[in-house]
Formats: sequence, C-alpha cells, structure tokens
Amino acid sequence: MKRVLSLILAVILATAAQAQRFQLPQAPKAADEIWVLCIGNSFTYHHDADVLLQDIASSQGVRMQVGKYLKGGQTFGQHLGLTETQEAINAGNYDYCFLQDQSVNPARLARDGKTEVLDDLINLKSRIIRKSPDCKVILEHTWSYSGKEAGGMGTQEELDKYLRKGTKTMARKGHTWYSPIGEAFNRVYKERPDIHLLDKDDKHQSQEGAYLKACVNYLVITGRRFSGPVACGGLSPATAAYLRTVAEKTVLGKGLRYGIKRDKSRTFRGEASTRIVAHRGFHLEEGVPENSVAALKASRRIGAWGSEFDIWLTRDNRIVINHDKYYGTDPEQRIIAETDYAALQDIRLANGEEIPTLEAFIAEAKERPGVKLVCELKRHGGSARNRALFDEAYRIAESEKVLNRFVWQTFDYELCQYIREKDPYATVIWLCTKEEKLKKPEEIAADGLSGVNFRCTLYDAHPEFIEKLHLLGLTAGLCAEDDLSVIHRFAEAGIDFIGTNRPEEAMKAVR
Repeated sequence: MKRVLSLILAVILATAAQAQRFQLPQAPKAADEIWVLCIGNSFTYHHDADVLLQDIASSQGVRMQVGKYLKGGQTFGQHLGLTETQEAINAGNYDYCFLQDQSVNPARLARDGKTEVLDDLINLKSRIIRKSPDCKVILEHTWSYSGKEAGGMGTQEELDKYLRKGTKTMARKGHTWYSPIGEAFNRVYKERPDIHLLDKDDKHQSQEGAYLKACVNYLVITGRRFSGPVACGGLSPATAAYLRTVAEKTVLGKGLRYGIKRDKSRTFRGEASTRIVAHRGFHLEEGVPENSVAALKASRRIGAWGSEFDIWLTRDNRIVINHDKYYGTDPEQRIIAETDYAALQDIRLANGEEIPTLEAFIAEAKERPGVKLVCELKRHGGSARNRALFDEAYRIAESEKVLNRFVWQTFDYELCQYIREKDPYATVIWLCTKEEKLKKPEEIAADGLSGVNFRCTLYDAHPEFIEKLHLLGLTAGLCAEDDLSVIHRFAEAGIDFIGTNRPEEAMKAVR
C-alpha cells in the first residue's frame, strides 16, 4: 500500500512540475500602470505567488499588469528556446522583470563553478532589454529547503550557503537587481518556526511562503512601506501582517546591498486605492443583461477590479447565474432552487444568451485573466442546501484551477464561517444591510472572515467601523452604491471596495 501511495504522489508531483502559465498584458498600457514580466518555473507560480504580487499591488494603489511564461522545472537555458517565453518577452514595454532559475542552479555555480546558468541569464536579459529598454531585471534569490536531500546539496544549510553566494554572483556579473526572498525565508525560519513556509514536499512554497515572496518582490519594486489595508492572500490578518513586517525588514533601506537603483522619476502612491466591482457585471450597455457572460466580458474590458455575480443551485445540483429566485424571461417564473436544470435550459436572457452556468462563467473568465470573480452565494432556506451550493461551486472552481480568482460573499453569516472552515485561504466577505443583524468588527475578525460588504447607511451610523476593520486586518466594502458623490466620499474615507452598477463612472470618481 505504501508503495502504491508513493507512486501516486510521484505522479501528482511530476504532473505539477509540468504545469505552465502563459499570459500577456492587455494593451494599450495606461499612463499610471506598470507592466511586470515573470519568467520562471513552479517556484514562481506555486500557490499563486505571481497572482499575489498583483493583488498586493492593487491593494496599495499600484496598477499592475503581469506578463508571464512559467513552466515547471524550467531553467534559463530552456526558456531561451521556448516560443511562449519569447512571445511574452516580445510584448515589450515592461517596467520590471522577475527571473527565477531552477532552484539549485545558482548553488551549482557557487559550489561547482558551472557558469552555464550565468551565461543563460545574460542572454535572457539581453533579449528582454532589446524589447523593453527601460526594464529593471530582477533575479530572485530562491529559499533553501530540505526536500530531496536539499536539492542534492546534502543539507539545507549547505544549500542556503551556496544559493546565497551563487545568486549574488549572478546578480553582480549579470548587472541585475536582486530580490532577497531567501533571506526573508531565513528570518521566518529562525523567528517563527510555527509558520510553515514550505509545502508538504519540503521544497515548494506554501501559501504563507508564496505570500512572503510576493511581499518581498512588491517592496523591491516600490521601495515603499505597506500602508493601510493590504491584501492578505487568504491568510489570517495576524500572519499576513507578520510576513509583511519581515519583508520590510529584509528589503527596505538595503537597496545598495541588492543592486537596486530605482528611477527617481517613478513614484508610487503611499496609500491604498479603492477597487471597483461591477455589480452583477457591467450591464449598462445595450444588449448586455445583468449576470450574463456578456456582462462579465464587459467588466474586464472597462478595467473593473472585479465582476460580481449571483449563484443558485437547481434542484438537481447544477449551478446557474441569476439574481432573483426565477429568471425574468421565464414566462412560468419557475423557482430555480425547486426546478431541474433541464427544465430551465430553453430559457434565454434578454440578449439571447442561454442561462449561464458557473462553468460558462469560468470559461469566459479564463479568457480574461485580469478580473476577480466576486461570487455571491444566494440563500436557499437552510444550511444544508447553502453548504451544498458552496461545496459544488468550490469543486468546480478548484477543478478549473481558478480558486485564486474567487471572492466568496454571502448574507448568511453561518455560511461564511463554513467557508472559512473548509478553506483557510479563501477570501470570505460577509454582506449586511440591516442594523439589527450587524456584528462588531472584533467578532467578525475572531471568526476569521476576510472582510465585510455593508450599505452606506451602516457606515454612516457607525463611522468608526472602517478604521476598526482596518486595524483588525479586515477589508471594508461598500455594496450596491450608485450615487457618485457617495462613492467619492467613501473612497476619501479609505473604503477598500465599492460594488456599483456604474463601474466606469465610479472608477473615474475614485481617481
């Protein structure tokens, strides 16, 4: 039995090692936007470290688009021969580029004098600079680990010594910046052994490790301390805050040590910006109904941070998208939760679309990687069906590998607690619009939720809430607000998210 399990694990790890991610930034480039290129392997994308960088930047008011080609197990030399790598580079106009070689190659340079990795770095950098002359190329310092006998180096201590020396040599001779991720990991290894930065293979980064890596990379780019509420990557606010502090201690004030020479003409905002969510998608255009695939597509086109949509579970457990209990275009007005999916299939939305399923929404979203999926789980009259709705939605999102893009929100507080119990890394938002149901920020934080989404009347009645939520590491959202003067007022007050039916105008208002 043990041998069978070992074989299964080996197959899983081998499959993961060959995973890949390819993405180009969406042109044209906005004036207040930075473009970042990532070229690497599974150490770059494991637990969505590349996505977390973008989320953290967004929470700090830095507009960022990421181009990438990441493929498990790849070296710089292999990337030089990959069509996708060249295509990502050729997009050009990048401001920064993070490069990560196969984990032990820099160590082999230091221990064995194998210079191929340095030659490949210089070659890769020259291709990048040819297409993006002002790009700052940043070499990532991989953390040490014990898995597979420390990558063939014998012990984790030996691997750490050679990684540090080899990466510094490469950065110096390749004339690149240096991102001290490994040094930040070492600080946590020493200070907080209770925080596990490595995954079960004792090699790849855990969710906590991915978050720390993203924080270090963000600080290398900006050189600015974190300010206001910061995206927590699904971690508890306390853990995320500690890891951010480690990143700041590792990076800030040490630019010369890491070869960092920032362009003084580029400045980054020191405060967080308000992110706009298209309520039920962007549906103000003719022929674009709310909660339609077309509305999701339009949300990405206008640059909304997220697109909100509502999900229901049919009687036979299919998930469909709609706000009300029945479709407005259904002449029989059949209750979705009491009807089989097959009986609803002939219904069409106002623009002729079939009633959208969650699978259809995700398929569209995968074609437009820049938008968050803000998924509201409708209440089905009992905890069993409410939980079944989440379980099925989670299963689909996980199978499609888009969990990192989901924000789960619901009016059902018990369901919020269930989601947190099922996934400690999920982003869970509690919706509330009534004073009599309101809970204190301390209670919400104690239950491990990520944040709230309230109506403006609740914030007006409790003006201290935004600050209290932020002090507790929670995000504050404003839901279903279309009055632009109110939107501007709450953006000034530091609200993190605003859901609105007027996202295009709202984005101008908060800027």
